[in-house]
Amino acid sequence: MKLIVNNLAINYFDEGRGPAVVLLHGWGQTLGTFDLLAAELHRHYRVIRLDLPGFGGSQRPAAVWGVQQYAELVRDFLAKLEIRPLALVGHSFGGRLAIKGVGQGLLRPERLVLMGSAGVAQFHTLRNQLFRMAAKLGKAVTSLPYVSILRGPLRRRLYRAAGSTDYLSAGAMSNIFLKVIHEDLQDDAGRINVPTLLIWGENDVDTPIKEARLFAGQIKGSRLEVLPEANHFVYLDQPDRVAGLVGEFLK
Repeated sequence: MKLIVNNLAINYFDEGRGPAVVLLHGWGQTLGTFDLLAAELHRHYRVIRLDLPGFGGSQRPAAVWGVQQYAELVRDFLAKLEIRPLALVGHSFGGRLAIKGVGQGLLRPERLVLMGSAGVAQFHTLRNQLFRMAAKLGKAVTSLPYVSILRGPLRRRLYRAAGSTDYLSAGAMSNIFLKVIHEDLQDDAGRINVPTLLIWGENDVDTPIKEARLFAGQIKGSRLEVLPEANHFVYLDQPDRVAGLVGEFLK
């Protein structure tokens, strides 16, 4: 289905009946990443998932958006559907905008589920500096005569060395990606006042466990569940366990 929100065509699925649960995907993903989780949840809930602007079937923003603009888009999307959700469930980048939205009062769910959520910038300071240096070096080196034929392979090696493959696939979204990853959301997390469940993979290297513990300490009354042998995509690594935890939390 399509809905025009703030002059952007937004692709979304709306399945099931009951209290509304909204699923927000991570960077570079689409609403399809939640197929398994949605199949479990829409037995008891109305499950709404959307392709965030610039991903899947939704239009890309014309301007360079930050986390705030994405949270406002989700707010306006839900307003158009006339929904105040029982819960927001956000993974990685989707968790980032959920933290911003709930912390700023833009989004008002009764409950919040964060899975491998990004937003603790202090742990990525060195990584981000290396990445920016690699990006600048990549542009400079690959613009030299006789090197243009190696532009793609060289840039890929430089960006991987800096620890970012997301930027490689960002394409026209690269400036948005850079703006998003530099924002620290710890203060926003500290303002969250709804029951919150954090679900993390023990082996998550993209958003390490230390970030989960920071968020758990900042969000009053939150609960952290760490799943052994799971990685960043915890809901795909252990779908039954994650669906069980979310279902139990929402009851």
